[in-house]
Amino acid sequence: MIYINSFKNFFQFIIDPLSLPKPWTLKNYEYAVESFNYFRLLLNNLVFESVSLFFIVLLGAMAGYTIARRPSRFKRIIYIYIVMGITLPTYTALYPQIRLISDLGLTDTYAGVIVLYVAAGMPMSIFLFNGHFGGASSELEDAAKIDGCSYYRQFFSIFFPLSIATCATLVLVQAVSIWNDTTFTPLVISKDSAKWSLMTQLNTAMGRMIGQGTRWERLYAIAALCMLPMIVLFFFVNRFLIQGVAEGAVKG
Repeated sequence: MIYINSFKNFFQFIIDPLSLPKPWTLKNYEYAVESFNYFRLLLNNLVFESVSLFFIVLLGAMAGYTIARRPSRFKRIIYIYIVMGITLPTYTALYPQIRLISDLGLTDTYAGVIVLYVAAGMPMSIFLFNGHFGGASSELEDAAKIDGCSYYRQFFSIFFPLSIATCATLVLVQAVSIWNDTTFTPLVISKDSAKWSLMTQLNTAMGRMIGQGTRWERLYAIAALCMLPMIVLFFFVNRFLIQGVAEGAVKG
């Protein structure tokens, strides 16, 4: 219904919000692109998403592999300590996080927001990769050692390429979480709203429009554009998820 109503004008939406548009109009999308500054905000989101997901996947995979495959007396304690971060709501530690960003001089920068996203995503990343690498066959590791592979080459050339399904799951979960976040961006970047994310600006636009008389058809167009990248990402990542399920079903 969001997409259908986004193609209606104001009077069509008021008279019959459940019917198909007659005629179809793109004026709401023109408003979203021009007045909402959609493409600038989309670029902000792409920066937040791509850089954050890169470090969440890479660092989480390396930490999960080390905890799962390297013998250590304390790895169980370290693993439990890290994974406990999944059970703690992110917003309970907002003040020390924002204070740390301020002390590091990262206020009003993209880097400050990205650091918080990476920190919030690491417990889930380590949890998933630890489970994946912990269940991998030790024969692969033994064969790599016999062939003279170093510890790092074992990870990057053998084990990490086998974790595509885990990567896809993590990317989808964290991408949606980062995309829908409306807290970190305005707290870190308080002086320049042009650097905010799409969803943060959508919340601001909703408050402004409700105060001035709500134009729901315009809000639906903005919301439709905000949802579109995540829908595209789901269809792209979905085949890797299905591939991982299929491989797991015939394992052994």
